Amino acid sequence: MSETQYSAPLKIDSNSNQTEVLKRCPIETNQEGSFNELFIQNLVFEHPSSLPIDQIDRAFTPIIPVCQELRTPAGPLDVLYVTPEGRLVILEAKLWRNPEARRKVVAQILDYAKELRRWDYEDLQREVSHRTGQKGNWLYQLVSAQSPISEADFIDEINRTLSTGRFLLLIAGDGIREGAAAITDFLTDVGNMEFTFGMVELAIYKSKNDDLLIQPRVLAKTVIIQRTVITLKDNKLEIDDGQNEPDAEIKSEAVRELKDYEIYYSQFWPELVGELQLDDTSQPVPSIKLEGHRRGNIFFAMPPGGGQAWVTVYFSQKSNEVGVFLTFCKGEFSELAYSQLLQDQEAINAELNIPVDWSAINGKNRVATAQYYDNIFDDENREDIKAFLSDTVNQFVNVFRPRLQRIVDDM
Repeated sequence: MSETQYSAPLKIDSNSNQTEVLKRCPIETNQEGSFNELFIQNLVFEHPSSLPIDQIDRAFTPIIPVCQELRTPAGPLDVLYVTPEGRLVILEAKLWRNPEARRKVVAQILDYAKELRRWDYEDLQREVSHRTGQKGNWLYQLVSAQSPISEADFIDEINRTLSTGRFLLLIAGDGIREGAAAITDFLTDVGNMEFTFGMVELAIYKSKNDDLLIQPRVLAKTVIIQRTVITLKDNKLEIDDGQNEPDAEIKSEAVRELKDYEIYYSQFWPELVGELQLDDTSQPVPSIKLEGHRRGNIFFAMPPGGGQAWVTVYFSQKSNEVGVFLTFCKGEFSELAYSQLLQDQEAINAELNIPVDWSAINGKNRVATAQYYDNIFDDENREDIKAFLSDTVNQFVNVFRPRLQRIVDDM
């Protein structure tokens, strides 16, 4: 396995100052009980932040794990994720040994995408419920626990994603190196799906004490195409190799009349972000296109990044409210960060100086505030809403970002 980009990590003991070069652990297809494809699959499902999605296509962040081994007519796909905006991420945990393996892996993930494109929301929800054993509209419940969105809007977005094939297709595995520059040769017979394609290497290193270090790598800067958007125009296959703006919205082939609230969002969010003045100038802000973002929420990434923590700014049509909340992807960091923030709750509340609600429900932790209006889309409320959201985002960034960064630094 070629190590052309990275040397082995060096571990330095803080007590003895002794150094150790960590040993690369190979990933084997049929190896029992160690580092095989199933290990990768479980790792990326339980720790979605291990996938550098924001380096591939930030339009697919943050990702929420849905299930593993989802049943499809083309076979069970390894891992399915969804975003709060109704986009789907399909991941295959596979090794990448030779040209024939590459052809099979790419063909397999394309088959999954083509089958999902034949589905509607009911089909997807049925299979998700079958796999998870969760009754009711579990897919919506999973997402709405992390981001406020109406059930009807979410179903509409999923149906739009399915009908256009607007997926992120990821292959995660071991060393992906020479010969993969010809990946576009394998991306044929894809119909008119609109998808992003990425490959992530998960290098595993072990110390003499059997501690593991997992190093995710997007290998687009070598001979790999990091992000490929495929569309069919005039019966010709066009391939975008990722040189365009990564946040650009992919236009649907179907022209439809926009709903009133979609028009409102597409105008409101660029105004809010364009006029936003944060005290912390290092805080990344969403990239909003003038007529691209038609959903009721936007996100501000928080430390440590990678989709583990973020501040959501939202509209809720159901309750006629607008608001801001800090939340986390379920997992170890969420529990650690929230518990430490709770220890400083009194000081945080005083610094925010606005009513906030602290909640921890079924492993979903968040700190939230909201403001209510008779009609959130009334032009008379527009400036007041912008002022409220701008001030509140600034306060949340000022109060939570440095605290989260300290928690990360102390880990």
